[in-house]
Amino acid sequence: MNGRHAGIFAFGLAALAVASGAAPRAQRSGGTLAATWLDAPLANWNRHGRGLPKPPAPQGDRPDAPRCGHLVRPATGAEDRAVLEAGWTPFGALQVAADVTLVRAASGVDGMCRPLGYQVFTYVGGQLAGTLSPVPMSARSDGAAGEIEADGGERLRVTFARYVKDDPLCCPSRHDVVVYRVERGPAGPLVVPVEVLRRAKP
Repeated sequence: MNGRHAGIFAFGLAALAVASGAAPRAQRSGGTLAATWLDAPLANWNRHGRGLPKPPAPQGDRPDAPRCGHLVRPATGAEDRAVLEAGWTPFGALQVAADVTLVRAASGVDGMCRPLGYQVFTYVGGQLAGTLSPVPMSARSDGAAGEIEADGGERLRVTFARYVKDDPLCCPSRHDVVVYRVERGPAGPLVVPVEVLRRAKP
């Protein structure tokens, strides 16, 4: 799965305190990791000059385990190398739209090679602009990022799975779409969440 892809990208591998600058704590609900940040008023967790976060303690197997190694993408640029040096493993295809590069990286995988403890890092013009979630995500859990639409590098639309207590892992009750604005300024680029759109399951 090497390569660079522009436009809409479906993260098939996933079957796929904010105001103060601290990441909100994730909570457990119905056996899944609850993404409570999607239910709270939006406040940007990304800050200028903040470096790459360290990955969480690995769950399951390492992403480069022999049975999943074919899904690991070798580093293809400075963005990938920075993510690797921070302890993450690039996982799945790279997405590029204009000067925006999205790097997906995981800290572990489950028995079906689905990513656990993963993030999506956003780079603009080669500079880190932030993450698309304030907390690491896991496949088949509340708040797992799926399809990402990059609109000419100016706006991003990311679909997150939303589970409630009795949902089977295959089928979240709804999806939330978060719209982000890509800002470019003297202090450097920043990706800013601006709106959450609620969508019931079709």
